[in-house]
Amino acid sequence: MDITQILLKAALIGEAPVLYLLIIMSIISIAVIIERIIVIKKIEKNMLSYEPLQLKLSLEKRLGILATFGNNAPFIGLFGTVLGVMQAFHDLGKSSEFGVKVVMEGISEALVATALGLFVAIPSVIAYNYFVRKIKTILLIYEEKKKLPLQLED
Repeated sequence: MDITQILLKAALIGEAPVLYLLIIMSIISIAVIIERIIVIKKIEKNMLSYEPLQLKLSLEKRLGILATFGNNAPFIGLFGTVLGVMQAFHDLGKSSEFGVKVVMEGISEALVATALGLFVAIPSVIAYNYFVRKIKTILLIYEEKKKLPLQLED
């Protein structure tokens, strides 16, 4: 068996494993977004009790997950689509039936992977950009508050 046949067998698994991966990524992304919203609100209330480095690390925690998912989910979805299209053409080649319907069903199923990849990526990128902007604002406020002299009440 040559390398092409080995790779073809692996590719003919189809887009299903890719869809499962994208669903897991979606769940993780939602969890990170919710966790970051909660943690950042808590940090905002007590930001002056943090040391500068501790504050920055606490605010930026897990943002890399959102950035990674936002950048890579469309490519993972595209990979699933390619696998699905390969599966559709392979099935067409083995089928005694020939027609547009056979190919279109397989391709439409394959395109679900691309859509799911975008479904994971778009909210991840939006959330990442929101959190980066929010963190910059919090750090700016922190710096300004730390510069102010301590005012004693009468």
